Parts: sequence; C-alpha cells; structure tokens
Amino acid sequence: MLEAEVLNFSLFCVNLSSTETEEMKILFSLFVLIFLSQCKPKEDKIIAEFAGKPAVPTSLKNTHAEILDHIHHLTLTKDSSVQVALKLEELMLHHFKEEENIILPPLGLLPALAKGEIPKESQDLPLFTDQLKTQMDHMSAEHQLIKAYIEELKQASKKENLPAISIFENEVSQHATSEEEIFFPASILVGEYLKLKAGEKL
Repeated sequence: MLEAEVLNFSLFCVNLSSTETEEMKILFSLFVLIFLSQCKPKEDKIIAEFAGKPAVPTSLKNTHAEILDHIHHLTLTKDSSVQVALKLEELMLHHFKEEENIILPPLGLLPALAKGEIPKESQDLPLFTDQLKTQMDHMSAEHQLIKAYIEELKQASKKENLPAISIFENEVSQHATSEEEIFFPASILVGEYLKLKAGEKL
C-alpha cells in the first residue's frame, strides 16, 4: 500500500504552485521516512505486549474515538474528496492503534504513581518505555503525514465543506501537539521514574 501512496502523493505535488510544491516536498520527505520505517527488520520493532501492561487512560481512548468518528463523517461526503478522506481514515486508524499499543499505556500508571503506589506488575515497564524512545520520530512523522492528508482533503473538497474540515484540522492539530509535548514524554518519564524507585531499593 505504501509504495502506491508514495507515487500518488508525488503525482499530487506536480499539480501544485511553486510555493505549495516546496511545502509538499518537505511533507513528501516525511512520507518517505515513514515508508522506510516500515521496512525495518521485524526484530527491530518494539515489543508491544508484556505481563502487567497498563491500560491506556479512558480519556485518551475517548478522544481518539471522537476524532475517528469525525473523519468517518467526512468519508460520507458526496464529492471528489471521499477517496482522500478514506485514505486519511485508514492512516489514523493505524496511527491510533500504534499509539494505544505502544506509546500511551504507561500513562495508565499515573494515578497510582501520584499516590505513591508502585504496582508490583509494573516491574517490566522500564524495559518497555526504553523502547519508546526509538519511536518518537516515527510517531511525529506520522503526525506530519496526517497533516499532509488533511491539506490534500481541503484541496479536493467543495467550498461548502471547508468549515467542517477546518474544525477537524484544528482538533487533530491540538491533539497531536498535546501528544508530542505532554503525553509522549510523560510515557517515557513513567519508565524513568520506575527505574529510580527500583534503584532506591537496591
């Protein structure tokens, strides 16, 4: 699928103005970065399952569900933007699944840690969060790819549908910023905190 998407995206860039093309070249580079990241050997990929893996906070899962509901609504539009909306929906389903399997679970421990409690089953979590550090660039690149798809969606949509897309764009942008500035670093910090507490017991 990604090979075809690289070709489609490059053809899309051909029809843009020079200024737009320069912006899209940057996004296309990020697109290729994601493509190459998928070519890593299987053994290099993160181990997502382990005993005692915390549950993702309900509030974050609900936010993801709301965003997916909004993009699904855009796929029902009767114009040429439907195919772009479907591609965006597929990407966001994949992206949110990655986040909920790999990046966000450590945040489920925050309420217990804030009370000074360290669940016994969290002993393997630092090994898990150490792997997260290698995933940050990949997840940020996917955020940029989502941004590029939303821009493509705006280009393909009828004028009367642009307000709804702009609202969706702002919603996604704010959520991505919160993830990169707060949630992703916090997930790693949970593991670092558990390392410190484990060291105190030695």
